[in-house]
Amino acid sequence: MIAAFLLVWTAAVPVQRPVPDSATRARINVALQSVRDSLDRVRGAVFNFRTDLSRASPVVVHSRAQRMQASCVGADAALVRLDSALNVSYPAGAPPDLRRESRALRTEFAACRREYDTTQRWEQRADSVRAWAPFKLHRLDEAMRRFGRVAILPRR
Repeated sequence: MIAAFLLVWTAAVPVQRPVPDSATRARINVALQSVRDSLDRVRGAVFNFRTDLSRASPVVVHSRAQRMQASCVGADAALVRLDSALNVSYPAGAPPDLRRESRALRTEFAACRREYDTTQRWEQRADSVRAWAPFKLHRLDEAMRRFGRVAILPRR
């Protein structure tokens, strides 16, 4: 009878995700702020890239692509640091929606790094980059918005 009671009692207790202590929360907040700052730099590069794109010279498109790629590389590095901080802080794993959106955003950053690479055959690719950039930038912007909605730490 006691065993049955203990079984029912343990099954009825809600499983709670452990919340990090204050020092860990501070480290996560620093990493999260770094990601937010990096995303702001990416948004700036996106805005700059879109500005007058149809009439921009190949040299201007080249410099904008370099800035775009650099901002994506930096933001991806900030996301890696955030993922590391979350993995250390949450032994059972970070919140699933944050993990999902972080993976999706890292996928977009990998594509950004590849697509705005100005070191390989840039002269042949410049016109195609100009043509598909609005679509790709929209996808990147949507991924950043989705990440921004879930990038909130649970309260104590």
